Amino acid sequence: AILARRPQFTDGLGSGERMLGWLSRDKTRTNDTVTFCNVTDGLRRLYKEKLLPVEQDHDFHSFHSPELTEADFTYRPMVLLLGQYSTGKTTFIRHLLSREYPGLRVGPEPTTDKFIAVIHGAVDQVISGHAAIVDTSLPFKELGNFGNSFLSRFECAKTTCPVLEGISLIDTPGVLSGEKQRLKRGYEFEAVVKWFADRVDMILILFDVSKMDISDEFRRVLQGIQGNDSKIHIMLNKSDALTTPQLMRVYGALMWCLGKVIDTAEVSRVYIGSFWDEPLSNDEQRKLFESEENDLYTHLACLPRSASVRKVNDLIKRARLAKVHAYLLDHLKKKLPSMWGKDSSSKKLISNLTTVYQAIAREHKLSLGDFPDPMLMQEKLADLDFARFAKIDKKKMERLEWMLSVDFPRLLQMLPAETAQIDHSESIVGGASASPFAVLKVNGMNEISVYQSQWLVAPSPEEYRSEFIALGPNPVGKITGQQAKAKMVQSKLPSNALHKIWSLADVDRDGALTLYEFSLAMHFIKMKLDGQDLPASLPPQMLPASESQR
Repeated sequence: AILARRPQFTDGLGSGERMLGWLSRDKTRTNDTVTFCNVTDGLRRLYKEKLLPVEQDHDFHSFHSPELTEADFTYRPMVLLLGQYSTGKTTFIRHLLSREYPGLRVGPEPTTDKFIAVIHGAVDQVISGHAAIVDTSLPFKELGNFGNSFLSRFECAKTTCPVLEGISLIDTPGVLSGEKQRLKRGYEFEAVVKWFADRVDMILILFDVSKMDISDEFRRVLQGIQGNDSKIHIMLNKSDALTTPQLMRVYGALMWCLGKVIDTAEVSRVYIGSFWDEPLSNDEQRKLFESEENDLYTHLACLPRSASVRKVNDLIKRARLAKVHAYLLDHLKKKLPSMWGKDSSSKKLISNLTTVYQAIAREHKLSLGDFPDPMLMQEKLADLDFARFAKIDKKKMERLEWMLSVDFPRLLQMLPAETAQIDHSESIVGGASASPFAVLKVNGMNEISVYQSQWLVAPSPEEYRSEFIALGPNPVGKITGQQAKAKMVQSKLPSNALHKIWSLADVDRDGALTLYEFSLAMHFIKMKLDGQDLPASLPPQMLPASESQR
């Protein structure tokens, strides 16, 4: 990357510039202003140079999240699939890929007993968990912290598939009910799920229409991934098994269940459908299922474009957490007595942690929303010696502040141009071209508007001649606005829509319509009734012959 240093002020310059000469002598600030090759390069450098030193000083990785690796910045977007057993997670992956991946197994019983990362590869191959964590090209190095018991239940399935060139998929074991199953896993299932949830770009939670209950373990999993609410999407799978009234009741029951677990003001997006390749048992809601699938597949196809935005957001969130964490540990260290009573003071500080948060927020002008869960911090602080905490390094904190206030806004300015160069994963919806069965909903397109171009052709005047003659045109072959209005209002379109149609059809702006202009008006009425958006202006190919030759 090219260093863009601040100008060096000299005595030969004006007095105002001499007053700011200290900026040029501050090497830290001079080096802080840089230009990055791309967003990924910028995020990687900012983390290594400005955020990581603060994290290491204040043991951030033990309290919150492991150190980020190179692959965390460069790896393709990931999608995490969660759900209770037999909700269709593995079947959905096979449906999405249009093929089986190595090691795939589907059945009505709990068949997937491992975390499986389905990734792109030149040949079909299964990589064990122990091998995957040492592969520097994969973002799974930190999973080694969960021990051998977990690694024996984790593997990567490499396969050749166009879909996997844009995204990677994480299949998970079905969530069971009861304490016995949790203890038998041999590893912290909820902690592993949270690790993935913090790093993926999208979390798909699947529900079976016949299994609406949320078990204790599933409840803990959903509560553990809080903080990633924007990534969460719900799939109500196997909906074709229900009639329309049954589906309405089941949807209501699902929202009621989720409301007790996912504590957010906004309602989670729920995709309703049957996400597999088998015939529909009940196709009453086929149109709804197609629309929901198009929405879901479009969101998946757009992940490669939105990945950079997600990485910037996640690093900003991490930097703000590291900032308040550093101030918290520094505050706790300062509040300890120098001689006696350290244990009692520590316990008092821990028990009043919420009050401590408020004091730190006031002192350093921080947002209380950036502070970690006080209950979790109380557990982690209980056995620690506050005297061993590091003091605040002012220079490092200044660099962190500069990153938040200057560097991140500059990276955000680079995002639009960079994301525009990234293609959508069109293979997810079966190709770039739309069909009556699947549409990639990008650039304002939907199942209806994608066919707008078929309407933007010149109408045939002969099709509307009899209607035009019935209205009684004058000797010069035109009908007045009032005559045209009597016909146009029969469409029952609102007046603002009819006004726009008139503006498009009255090409010569004389307040009357010729046969061709009347044909345009009727054509646009049909177009609007079909659900299409009207063009902003009359396309050149629809102009009358005399006008188009000008």
